[in-house]
Amino acid sequence: MSNPTRPLVTYRNINAMAAYTIAISAFAFLLLPIYWLVVTSFKPLESLFVVPPELWPHEFTFTNYVNQFDTRLIRMFQNSLIVSGAAAVLSTFAGSLCAYAISRFYFPYKNALLLFFLASMAFPLPLLMITMYSTFYQLGLLDTYWALILGNTTLGLPLSVWLMTKFIDQIAVDMEEAALLDGAPPFSVLIHIVLPMVRPGLAASAIFVFVTSWNELLMGLTFVSSPEVRTLPAGITLAFLGEFEGDWSEMMALAVMVTLPVFLLFMVMQKSFLKGMTAGALK
Repeated sequence: MSNPTRPLVTYRNINAMAAYTIAISAFAFLLLPIYWLVVTSFKPLESLFVVPPELWPHEFTFTNYVNQFDTRLIRMFQNSLIVSGAAAVLSTFAGSLCAYAISRFYFPYKNALLLFFLASMAFPLPLLMITMYSTFYQLGLLDTYWALILGNTTLGLPLSVWLMTKFIDQIAVDMEEAALLDGAPPFSVLIHIVLPMVRPGLAASAIFVFVTSWNELLMGLTFVSSPEVRTLPAGITLAFLGEFEGDWSEMMALAVMVTLPVFLLFMVMQKSFLKGMTAGALK
């Protein structure tokens, strides 16, 4: 006796189609601001305020990009690279040291300390900046790279500690104990044995801090007043936004140029980043 013909449409197919439809719609909704950013960067300023808005520029121009290539842009790029790179290295290294101590040594309220690091990520940034501004003023660090580097390191440190603690917890202590018995100092054990085994966590932490430091605006506007030290987000805001008008086309062009390096970095390092963000939870 032959089996009855299976229906072409089942509840499982309907659920899958609905899930794909929702995912594609959400993805398109998230891409809309990026699309508008890129399209606006190729429009002349007078075309931005026409009604109805132009979804595709009728007058296509590269002038907005050409106008950005000057010493000011190069200087801001250099400042952002210095601040973001240094903050990523400092935050990841300091977070690894703290995470190793939390993971390998017993002391009271260790879990409470980890929860404090996690909860500190929810502190409002303006509240933290008041204390940091006062500290940097007393140390004479305002209007220097160090104010921005230390500020961004402070913001990235809680995640680095939390992430690296979870990774180090997964490593057996046998090799560390053997190295200590052979006379290796604890710091050497950390550098030569532990850190090479948690490279995905180091990559995820460094990329996260680099991206957040690259996009940081408030500290760039508050801690720095000299154009020689100003980073890209603060430089874009001060250069293109006036009291009654703004050169939106050129600002969008510069925003595309600023976003592109971070986008390429993430595309190149996405496997390491995703592995680092998920491996500690899955092991």
